[in-house]
Amino acid sequence: MVKRKPIKPANATRKAPATTRPSAKQATKPAAKTKPAAKKPVAATKSSTTTKAAVTKPSAGKSPAARSSATRSSAIKPSATKPSATKSADTNAATRSPAGKPAAKKSPAAKKSPAGKAVVWKPAAKPTATKSPAGKAVAKKPTAKPVAKKRTAKPAAKNPTSTKPAINLLDRSAVLRAAKTIAPGAGANDLGAELGDVVAIEVQAEAALEIGDLPRAIRTYTRLIDTAATPLASHLIARGRAYYRAGDHVSAIGDFERGLAIEPRYPDLYFDKGKAELQAGRVGDAEASFTQDLELDPSPISFYNRHLARKALGDRDGALADLDRAIEGMPDEVPLRVARSILRAATSDAEGALADAEHAVVLDPGDISHHERCGRLALAVGRNERAAAAYATARRIAVEAGDIPDAEHLAGEALAIGQLGRHGDALALLDRALAISPDDPTLRCNRGWMLHLAGRDTDALIDLDHAIALDSTYAKALQNRAAIYTSLGDRSRALADYRRLDELGHDVSDAIARLVAP
Repeated sequence: MVKRKPIKPANATRKAPATTRPSAKQATKPAAKTKPAAKKPVAATKSSTTTKAAVTKPSAGKSPAARSSATRSSAIKPSATKPSATKSADTNAATRSPAGKPAAKKSPAAKKSPAGKAVVWKPAAKPTATKSPAGKAVAKKPTAKPVAKKRTAKPAAKNPTSTKPAINLLDRSAVLRAAKTIAPGAGANDLGAELGDVVAIEVQAEAALEIGDLPRAIRTYTRLIDTAATPLASHLIARGRAYYRAGDHVSAIGDFERGLAIEPRYPDLYFDKGKAELQAGRVGDAEASFTQDLELDPSPISFYNRHLARKALGDRDGALADLDRAIEGMPDEVPLRVARSILRAATSDAEGALADAEHAVVLDPGDISHHERCGRLALAVGRNERAAAAYATARRIAVEAGDIPDAEHLAGEALAIGQLGRHGDALALLDRALAISPDDPTLRCNRGWMLHLAGRDTDALIDLDHAIALDSTYAKALQNRAAIYTSLGDRSRALADYRRLDELGHDVSDAIARLVAP
């Protein structure tokens, strides 16, 4: 026996209005512009990366590994990275680049990169700010660029054969400037005469990170790690962050785990490890790492990143709870509002989803995607005037930017005003949409039903025939055509369409029974 699926009345859309199938153009079809978050959740980093990683939070402070002595360089702790967002949604999180370059705008404040420059969070990245006493979101005080503690060693003597003055080791900025003058292929000895081998290698590694030369940074930190009797946690962690930025998340996790074995309470290390695990698809491990990070240093960014792991694990309630906590700390971050709007919509909380979408519009009124989301959600809850206004605004922004009108915006506005009884205006908009996409079955179905509502059944059947020719399994078009045939008294054609729906697995038994009854 074929399992029957219920089908909505003819005057309903594929999900909401009668003339649409599940799309942004219709209430029943997912919006074309909104794509689901990335298949692989991306953790925000405490610094930005080139991917849309989850947001990053600032480091809590210097770890015990940063202690130094007169015979070895101080531990260097590069700042953590923050995440990345594609168009998405959304989705998909941005991180801050240790090179200190700013990430996408409108992200939460990010932790300072190893270069010491503040980097903003990309959409989909994890915010790093906390509330100030006044209630405003402010960035957590980021850890400065990798800075070693003051050394007790005396500055190296001037090279007798060189005219350059000796470099004061206590002046870290001068050391880095000198290191950056070394050619990319040069070795530590180029600076050794002035600084000494270990210090020179360490400074070269920092300089490579600062200018974004990740392969060189990895090689240089590897030299420090492999030649040391006992590797420093700070060197392992710095190399792990370089691996992360280079996209080698498995190697990054390995270095973070070795660093944790040496310094189990190293600031932000669980956060960095969770970010890499999320990128590598190890969402269960990522959820555990972010939980440990929250125990050591609760922050909105860590709640945001853990929500990504929980959502990937299918724990929607836990993910929503984490987003609530993140938004409590950073109420005016657009990516957080969008993320919660999407998650609320997925849990059938259309009203809550619309509220977050409206908040995003207020915070960033120039982003078309926020208006599109408001339009779709407003249609879903029957707020047709609000939906029409949202789609009209999205269309206006696109035109002002020099783009042609979007067929989705035209169709969405037409659907909304058609529900308000303005059939003539709706038909004018649908005509414009079909001029852009003449072979879109959804638009044909929508206009067909709108023509029926306007009393033009002959024209309506032409559009519905066209829609079904383009997609023979288009249930909404079949249902609408059957309803029009029934209203015209053509029972045989109406019955044929309903039987086709029955074959497709839709429950139309009541309609068939009415038509075959004497």
